[in-house]
Amino acid sequence: MKTDRVQVELLPGGRGTEVNYSATLRWGEVGTEHRIGVMPLESSPSPERVPFDEESIVRRAQFEDRSVTVTDPQGESLIRMMVALNKALLFRILTPPLPGQWLFTRLEIETTPMSFQQVSLRFRSNVGVAAVTSSIEVDGRNLGTLMFSWLKR
Repeated sequence: MKTDRVQVELLPGGRGTEVNYSATLRWGEVGTEHRIGVMPLESSPSPERVPFDEESIVRRAQFEDRSVTVTDPQGESLIRMMVALNKALLFRILTPPLPGQWLFTRLEIETTPMSFQQVSLRFRSNVGVAAVTSSIEVDGRNLGTLMFSWLKR
């Protein structure tokens, strides 16, 4: 994987290759080990942004007190669903200072589902608007947490 900021790659089998990377991650089970390495890249002067129709996702959402659910992804990716839904949910619950925007800052998930039919987000906690956490549920299963921060302009 290569982004505007980092390159992530599988590490070769032998030990000692970690020194070529700024960060590494190891995981495995008894008898197996997997490793990835992360290298910083020179950032581009104008990162590519890929807009998508957040409103079409939000229009299909069902909002409750502190949660939001969409039951038909209509081909959207999980990350697009989570970003659009969480922004809409946070605007309903919190009153950030305007002008500004919500920034997607952290995602902690156990696994990435290959397919899904239902995505639900539930507001969990906030420290003002600097760190706002929502829990993620996909097809009735707890997947992890999502964090946003407000950027005042």
